[in-house]
Amino acid sequence: MTVNDEAGTETVRIDIGDKTVRIELPDETTRIELPDETPRIVLPDETVRMDVGDRTVRMPAPNTAGAHRTDNSDTQVIRPPIPPQSRRTRRAPAGPARPDGTSAGADKAAGGPPIHTVVLPRISDDPLEELVDRMRPKLARAVDALQVAAALESDGFTDRGAKVEYGFADVFALAVEVYRRLGPPLEQPAAADTPRTWRAGLRVLAHGPLYALPSAVFPAVLGVLGQRSVVLALTLASALGWLYAGTAAFAAYKLLGGNRPRAAARLLRFATVGAPFAGAACGFLVVAVTGGGWGLVVLAMCQLGYQLAGTVLVFYRREGVQALTMVPAVVFGCAYLLAGPALRTPALVTAAAGVTAAYVAALLLTRNRGDVAEASGLPLLRLQLPGLAGVTWYGLCSAALLLHAEAPYLLNRLDIAAAVAPLILAMGFVEWRAEGFRAAAVRITRLSHRPEDFQRAMRVLIARETLLCLAVPAGLGLVLVAGLALTGWLSAPGVVMIAAHVVLGGAYYSAFLLAGFERFGWLCWSMLAALAVHIGIGAALGAAPLLGRTAHPLTDTLLYLGSVVALQGLFLYGLSPFAGQVRHFR
Repeated sequence: MTVNDEAGTETVRIDIGDKTVRIELPDETTRIELPDETPRIVLPDETVRMDVGDRTVRMPAPNTAGAHRTDNSDTQVIRPPIPPQSRRTRRAPAGPARPDGTSAGADKAAGGPPIHTVVLPRISDDPLEELVDRMRPKLARAVDALQVAAALESDGFTDRGAKVEYGFADVFALAVEVYRRLGPPLEQPAAADTPRTWRAGLRVLAHGPLYALPSAVFPAVLGVLGQRSVVLALTLASALGWLYAGTAAFAAYKLLGGNRPRAAARLLRFATVGAPFAGAACGFLVVAVTGGGWGLVVLAMCQLGYQLAGTVLVFYRREGVQALTMVPAVVFGCAYLLAGPALRTPALVTAAAGVTAAYVAALLLTRNRGDVAEASGLPLLRLQLPGLAGVTWYGLCSAALLLHAEAPYLLNRLDIAAAVAPLILAMGFVEWRAEGFRAAAVRITRLSHRPEDFQRAMRVLIARETLLCLAVPAGLGLVLVAGLALTGWLSAPGVVMIAAHVVLGGAYYSAFLLAGFERFGWLCWSMLAALAVHIGIGAALGAAPLLGRTAHPLTDTLLYLGSVVALQGLFLYGLSPFAGQVRHFR
């Protein structure tokens, strides 16, 4: 192969056998860099491809816009489009050294014909990413790899093309990888540009207080059923409800995102109907271990029923209904704390009525959703089995992380047991900030001109949002500290435990983002590591309440604070690779 420059013209001619490809250069900034490997120019009907090493450069075909064929059938002229004069062009650096040690520009200085090095536009390190970007508008709502395969075949892809151009055995294997890189299906592709209203923000902010509403009735329940059994039943029922509701909600959102609203409603209905039975099993387990009567079984059934009802009401954005059903119970529960046993029965009756009303409202919301002719959601759920397993384990580990530190102090240390209140009240704020993360990241992609700019802006965004999610529970924690001080309950272990739950606010923000990327494995292993640090070191120091060593509550709470600080670091470390890649926010 020879490269020549015709005198008086800005043209590079490449002679290959009896054919000549002539590339006209618009200016001096166009460069073709040829590595040590021998380049190969393929001249098919539609495109001209240059394979250099492991890269493929596609140039406009001679019979397309910007390309012309000369009278000589053996010569093809390819004219790259000339950029507008008003647009600034960046002059490329000097070419690489030649094998003989001289630079590419030395020939011109020596009087020989100049050799131009052309950098062709849009050379991607990963051609598969270019394919994903090109197919994304068609496949924004793709729900399985079969749909992607059909779109690729309709676009002209064949098994041979998938193997030659992308290294996959056939079109379906290519479609599986394209579907994986597309990310979750979008019900509304432009959702990131939709501004959030104050009403929607207020609705999400209310999630934290809604979680805490049933706690107003717990003192009245303790007075009837006894402390030890009630604490154990509530702890186990809350942990089971956490993972049960989380798994059901994850599956329902996947079905809804896959345009299966009827299947999502049916799944939520079955999950809600099954919740009391799961609670009954939990209550019977507590009765078998600690003794007690039917009251513990009913309590566990109400706990699971309310958690699933709340999940359905939040799913359909009916937080106001949930609040209204529990307002009477909250009023009589607080009145019971002031008036004593005289209002115990009204508090219990209104609590039972509120749970029942929320449960019935949730079941009614799942009726008449979607089209009767809607496709089955089972194939989609089968594809989501890894995610379903991941979110279930995440719920279990999250419940264990939070409850294992609180449960030993629920009976005799109100100052430590109440430390979770700032976190619960702030969870709505944390969820709200996490919900707006993707839209903020998309805005950053539009304002950034270099990868470094994007990565720097993303680090600033995550740092700012993490500090906000620390500041809100910290403010609520200060209110709790003041209240404990006024009542004489304030202690050093209580203050340290409040600080630990403040740190958990920032950690849960990172956890929401990692869950959005479906990094459930990293979430679970990080929380198990934090659990191991807290319990293991506590056992060595004689401060592990779960193992019966309760003599040093200050040491135990300090270890818990250290473990959640380490957890926050692990979450941020796991988040950093994803937050710095633009492709996740296109």
